[in-house]
Amino acid sequence: MSGQDEQRWDDLIERTRGSLGAMVEKFLARAMADPSYADSELTAEDLRRSSAESFTAILDSLRSDGTTSRLVAVAESLGTRRARQAVPLDSLLRAIRLDFTVLWEHLAESSSEVDPALLVRRAGCVWTTVDEFAAHVQEHYLAEQLAIEQANADLQRQYLSQLFAPSRPTEAALERIAGALRVPLTGNFCVAAASREDGAVIRRRIRGAARSVWTPFAFDMGHHTLFIWPTDEVALRRLSHPARELFAGLMVAVAPVARGLARIRESAAAAREIMIDLPMDSTGVATLSDRWRSVTRHLLAGVGCDLGQIVFPYLENCTELERRKILETVSTYLETGSLGDTGRAMNCHRNTVLNRLNAFERYTGLDVQRPYDAAAVIIALEWL
Repeated sequence: MSGQDEQRWDDLIERTRGSLGAMVEKFLARAMADPSYADSELTAEDLRRSSAESFTAILDSLRSDGTTSRLVAVAESLGTRRARQAVPLDSLLRAIRLDFTVLWEHLAESSSEVDPALLVRRAGCVWTTVDEFAAHVQEHYLAEQLAIEQANADLQRQYLSQLFAPSRPTEAALERIAGALRVPLTGNFCVAAASREDGAVIRRRIRGAARSVWTPFAFDMGHHTLFIWPTDEVALRRLSHPARELFAGLMVAVAPVARGLARIRESAAAAREIMIDLPMDSTGVATLSDRWRSVTRHLLAGVGCDLGQIVFPYLENCTELERRKILETVSTYLETGSLGDTGRAMNCHRNTVLNRLNAFERYTGLDVQRPYDAAAVIIALEWL
């Protein structure tokens, strides 16, 4: 650009600077049309001040002798402040693009005394400057947001560590933990366990989710990662849609609902037991309703209580064919709870079913038509 064009451009910048107040008010009116700004705790004075600083920094850098030092400093301050104020990043970037629109309108109004072609030639420079400003704002916004998230995560870990400490927290400690985590002391909570590898995937999904989306607390427990979140449910029927999306395609164990913050310890232990019991390479969400038989078998076996010993040794006097038919009939009956349905499933008469169940009782002393005996046999058959 020639020296004459530079002088004309600098004159245009200074004339536009004279409209700073009008530019700020125009920006403010348009920005407040964004619900994220209108519904936020940002004050008009804050927006007015930051807008004036932004326009001034952009105009300074647009001069032929301008530098970007002030632009970078204002961008750092703005990005950091808006992250702390929890203004959504997309709304912030829309506001910065609005800076370009407002600035361009006033440059065009002030260019009546210069060659319009000069403004056209400088359009790319104006947009590049605003774009550079937006990039710096985003960089510092994300850096501050990460620092805030890390600080929050550290605080969460500190209080969750107290919750899972070897000695059970006192009532006063539980109240402090609930206050720090901003959860109800007597509320209900879901607790899920995932392997460390799947836990890392879930954490990435949480970081990538929109800020308005439900977010659980995460806590590392050695080989497993726990995820904890408040729920309105008093019993687990079905995971909410956000939870299903968060855990999709992974192996996750979900415990029964914890009734109160103090019961999260028990739910965490249950989630870990369900997780340990799951077959390798399985996927999907498993609950106690799905896995109670296998979990019970493993826990009993761990203390030397093999319920298989109340069934299988007593069937050794049967022939192989008789033993197979008896066990198949008992297993089917325990699934259906009906003599007729069992007969239809096995393509035999209900009397045949009854005879085999009676034979099972003769050998083992267990009547699977009695709920108490049926429960024991259900666990015993897990050894098959």
